[in-house]
Amino acid sequence: MNDKNKSVAIIGGGLAGLSLGVELADAGFAVTILEKNAYLGGRASNIIDSKTRDPVPIGPHIFIKGYRYFHEFLKKIDAHESIVWERKLFLELIYNGRHFQFRMSDLPTSLFSLHRLLRYPFANTKDKLSNVRFALRTLLASREKLEELDGITARDYLLSCGVSKKSIDAMWRFFVLSMLNVPIELCSAAELCLLVKDWAGVKDRHIGFAKTGLGDMYTKNAGDYIAARGGTIEKNTTVNRIIFSSKSIDHLEVECNGSRSKLTSDLYVSALNPLQLKNLLPAQSLSMDFFGNLKAFKGVSYISVNIWFDRKITRKKFWALLDDSEMRGYLNMDFYDLSNIYETRKGSSYIASNIIYSELFENLSDREIVQKTLEELHEIFPRMDANVIHSHVHRIPYVIYAPYPGMRRHKLPHKTPIPNFYLCGDWTNKHIPQCMEAAAQSGFECAQAIQS
Repeated sequence: MNDKNKSVAIIGGGLAGLSLGVELADAGFAVTILEKNAYLGGRASNIIDSKTRDPVPIGPHIFIKGYRYFHEFLKKIDAHESIVWERKLFLELIYNGRHFQFRMSDLPTSLFSLHRLLRYPFANTKDKLSNVRFALRTLLASREKLEELDGITARDYLLSCGVSKKSIDAMWRFFVLSMLNVPIELCSAAELCLLVKDWAGVKDRHIGFAKTGLGDMYTKNAGDYIAARGGTIEKNTTVNRIIFSSKSIDHLEVECNGSRSKLTSDLYVSALNPLQLKNLLPAQSLSMDFFGNLKAFKGVSYISVNIWFDRKITRKKFWALLDDSEMRGYLNMDFYDLSNIYETRKGSSYIASNIIYSELFENLSDREIVQKTLEELHEIFPRMDANVIHSHVHRIPYVIYAPYPGMRRHKLPHKTPIPNFYLCGDWTNKHIPQCMEAAAQSGFECAQAIQS
């Protein structure tokens, strides 16, 4: 059988699984995607609110124009016009009641351009200059050298480079939590340094937003693209177990609408997160050195808050709260007024926000979370007088793997020791931090590995 005529079963219809499916369908493989939910897109998707009929993101996202793999994927499936791009504004950051807008002109190719660093508004000149040694070490070091920092925390490494505590609290604490999704005291120094090095090389940092629901913008196009090339998408289909025979996968045990069956394929790919994959593998495989790495992964949880109001609160699309407290003074970090983004909603504000690393707040009820979010909105917009007409709190148990010190050595390649089994997902990609770009890039690279 010609390799390109082989059947491929992809477990998981998130962004990584769909981008992989598109590449393999293009190459002539018979693709089947198995998705347990009634919708595609995984964490990069949305549901429809039962009361307002608005698309509600699983967790609000922004896009970066310089992420080429994600945009090539969108262009291929003809979904590239579903993003609205900001022309001048990069981020509005709010600290102690002060609003500061970072414009695109403030973001040179090198993140640590000295005159731009000196304009940072929430630290004094001495504190800002304390970053210079860290910046030079990071930008001049090889990736291999930075990987050696995986055993220590980002905070400890910054301190060892002479970065002041004020600079850590007023600059890096926000940067690490927003980009790497764990507190700076728990984050790998290698993850931070590699992120800074990669970010400094991104030439186009314009940010954008989905014009409609996050999943709606690309999942239908991706499914249609795969179907037009002979592939199939099986929603509401749960893979219960991966069954091995000798040294390869024999079949998958799947369940759809209460009916169980076996699914066989020439090749199998897991596009699940590592915690989900671990639960599907037989116990003996987890004793192998390769798959044993899965036991080290921990997930980062989010709480996404959605509140609808009876009138406009703001014309802003996106803003964030800078929290310089080790004890987390705020619940939410980033906010979006989706009424200023969605083409279908313009008359009254619909605010979505993210509580990142939410395990600290899991004991709060939905009502308490909404109330605290409203208090934070009143702090940001003191004259706000809108009334709440509806709210929805979405708890997301796994968004990314937690980049704790020592975790990078557990990230796995696309090829496994099982000859007909491959891995795909943002957690398999060592090249860039976990994000939509990493998921799309992983799909592309996994397709290359399968065809090599």
